[in-house]
Amino acid sequence: MTSFSDSFLSALDEWQRGWREDQTKREELAGRLEPEALALPAKFRSVAGLCYRKRFLHLGDFEQVLMFDRKEEGLVSWTTSLPYAETFKGLKKPDAVCAAIFEHTPAEDEVILNIEELWADAHFVQAAEDFRQRNPGLSAALFHFQERQGEVILRAPLRGSEIIRLTGTSSDFDELCERAGIPEADRDAHFQRLVETGNVPGDLRYIDTEQSRRAVKRTIQKMHDKVQSLLAQHIAGKPGH
Repeated sequence: MTSFSDSFLSALDEWQRGWREDQTKREELAGRLEPEALALPAKFRSVAGLCYRKRFLHLGDFEQVLMFDRKEEGLVSWTTSLPYAETFKGLKKPDAVCAAIFEHTPAEDEVILNIEELWADAHFVQAAEDFRQRNPGLSAALFHFQERQGEVILRAPLRGSEIIRLTGTSSDFDELCERAGIPEADRDAHFQRLVETGNVPGDLRYIDTEQSRRAVKRTIQKMHDKVQSLLAQHIAGKPGH
């Protein structure tokens, strides 16, 4: 029978309580949780299938995520649920360029802890309940989230090639109508149907995988062209050129 120590349960509760975007705090929590998790049986450190991570992208992220196709994040939470990833923390953040969802098949050595698998284990549930009875102030997050987030803790990079969703706005309604040849007299009825189905043009939303990959490809090309232009200017400015 697997033993789940108080130090592991406390570290997991603290991790799920969060760090309010304080990366130093995240690293501290990860330093506590990782060795505890790695001491567990392998079944708690594996995941079958795809994992997803929602991430707001800032200008400083683009070089590593897109140009080099690899941005290390250390220990972070992913989810096995795409719908959960899509709704997590909304669609926009004031200082971010866009939101992106990454789809990744974890390698065996990337999985630090599968929280869904923990809650599927009767011995863990009993150990967690016993811990809560003895430490009610140290288990609130543990029992609040349980397996509901489909959380898997990974040490895996963010890759532009694994982006499957990006936020963007659709074309203006009148522009779409012009393209479709819809007369002005009929547009109010069409617009009402779009409102009823939650598909109002111009609203911020996720664009689909194909559109997202095209956007990534265009952005990489623009960045590449900019680098080539700067390099050409640098060479042209050297003596003898």
